[in-house]
Amino acid sequence: MNRVLPLVFGLCVALTVQGREIISLTEGWTVRPAYDVSEKPAKQAVSIPHTWNAEDVFLGMKYERAAYVYECCLPVNRDDAKRVFLRFGAAASVADVMVNGQYVGAHYGGYTAFCFEITDFLQADGNLLTVVCSNAFRTDVAPLTGDFNVSGGITRPVWLIVTGRDCISPLDNASSGVYVHQDSVSADSASVSVETVLSATCAAEVRTGIFDAEGQLVGAVQTPAHGERIVQPVTIEHPHLWNGRKQPYLYRVKVELLKDGAVVDCVEERLGLRSFRVDPEQGFFLNDEQLDLHGVCCYDEAPGKGCVYDEAAMRQDARLIAQMGATAVRFVSYPHSEYDAWQYDSLGIVVWSELNFAGSRDSYWTGYVRNPQFEAHLMQNLEEMICQNYNSPSICFWSLCCELPFRHDALAAFLKQLNDRAKQLDPQRLTTMAVCQDQNRFQHITDVIGFSDWAGARKQGFSQFVDEAHALAGEQPVGLCGYGAAGSIHQHGLPKKQSGAVPTEEFQARAHEEEWEQLATRPYIWCKFVCQFADNLSAPQHEDNKRGMAEMGLVTCDRSVCKDAYYFYQANWTTAPMLHIAARRYSERTDSVADIKVYTNQPKATLYVNGVRIGVLKNDGKGRIIYPRIPLRRGENTIEVNAGKELTDCCTWMVK
Repeated sequence: MNRVLPLVFGLCVALTVQGREIISLTEGWTVRPAYDVSEKPAKQAVSIPHTWNAEDVFLGMKYERAAYVYECCLPVNRDDAKRVFLRFGAAASVADVMVNGQYVGAHYGGYTAFCFEITDFLQADGNLLTVVCSNAFRTDVAPLTGDFNVSGGITRPVWLIVTGRDCISPLDNASSGVYVHQDSVSADSASVSVETVLSATCAAEVRTGIFDAEGQLVGAVQTPAHGERIVQPVTIEHPHLWNGRKQPYLYRVKVELLKDGAVVDCVEERLGLRSFRVDPEQGFFLNDEQLDLHGVCCYDEAPGKGCVYDEAAMRQDARLIAQMGATAVRFVSYPHSEYDAWQYDSLGIVVWSELNFAGSRDSYWTGYVRNPQFEAHLMQNLEEMICQNYNSPSICFWSLCCELPFRHDALAAFLKQLNDRAKQLDPQRLTTMAVCQDQNRFQHITDVIGFSDWAGARKQGFSQFVDEAHALAGEQPVGLCGYGAAGSIHQHGLPKKQSGAVPTEEFQARAHEEEWEQLATRPYIWCKFVCQFADNLSAPQHEDNKRGMAEMGLVTCDRSVCKDAYYFYQANWTTAPMLHIAARRYSERTDSVADIKVYTNQPKATLYVNGVRIGVLKNDGKGRIIYPRIPLRRGENTIEVNAGKELTDCCTWMVK
């Protein structure tokens, strides 16, 4: 499907693009519980995307995992000159699709797109689409476990794709049907091969053009179409490279199917030309320049909606992640929507994309059951994740799993099968996995590997853990795919260690300070991902008196508050002037003396307390300025810090 279309779906219902019509099936749906078998079951009118878990997200383990029936009337009828395809962005976790009471097909796994051709199921007048979705636990569908909720429903957009009898196929793992292979990329020249999957019945031609950001044609080829797949080489001289945050330059690839000289179908894709590699001692290189990959783990969640596609929420997350200075993001625990990846294509942020093969350190279910159907469905999800996001320049890593306990010897064999298939589909990107324990049994299955660690989780110290992991890996590059600590904006103080209750915001910030100080001096750690960007919905968790909430985030679940730790990283990762007084929400105190800590990327700052100038201190080189043992008066105290003519922050503390 045309790669630019989801960017405008919020503004239109249908769009025609040279030979094909794209129709968004957003409105006109009803939903009802599948268990309601009465003669006239009550149906609720809904818009898609939708989940039935939106209202029960804070019920902990009691959130509903069941089956619901969705229905809508299709705005197309049978036309012998046309073909009609039905594409779902995702439906969780199992979807059975029927048209006019006839069974079309099923899809397993709630985080990748799927597409069916429904041409032969349509009637001349009036067509009913029925989709039965279930998020019930079953041993043949991933994920079996994980520290996140499995929302049920049609959780991402649905489209009808109407083409002529001959078209670029949308059926190849629900991809666009166009794959741009970057065979050789340098500052002097880029050689690419554009592979197009066809569904054509007679002689045709394929015309491919590559356009720069200004719309100028920089490469073109036109060849006869023979067979189902055609590969066309194109060379671009002196290309603009996709160079991360410095310059995320994007080309546009336009592929047209022609018959008798007329365009009968067209697909467009983004293209970001880049090369990358990972060195076991020096870390990640983009276009042969060393780039420190630091950022956050991020769930594809909308505040208050669960795992439901929400373009505004994804744009907000990407903006906040970019503003904190991240150079990378990890799509954690399952494949995210294509729209989510496109945000980071445009921002120049490197992406780790992860398969929905998740485990849990504390769960009875390990995340893996030796079941042929489970393995077949998961292999299919891997193929879909790769094919649907193949042309995204930001994605550099395919992750095979997330934190699986190693309790089955067969697990390593299956992971090797997944790795082999990933390398077969995409030999240009690197494979990885997220590991939290038994690391020696997971190593050397993938190209690179990432370990996770949280404050207080390891017996040895943090620096000792990462050094031991690096030494154990040998020539395999080692990264840190998740680290950090929980912290609540409603709990304050400075405990020396994490307790059973949710730690304070100040404890979380201090834990990140200590860990980043050690990570910043270790270039061999090829990735450094904070776990995690935002507090997330997690049925097993019960933190800060909120059942079903995990508070490991640098940002609150509703994205309304960036915690102190967020500003600590912004002070270390950005150059645009910033200033933030830490512990500002620790507004009610009993001590009349306090250390006042400021996060800033400026060289020095001046402190004022109750309007009195206290003095100027320099940045300690770690994004901090700490004014020690500052006297406070009983009652209200105004704290103000200035780091430049227009860079000021202030807050009020009350001493009882």
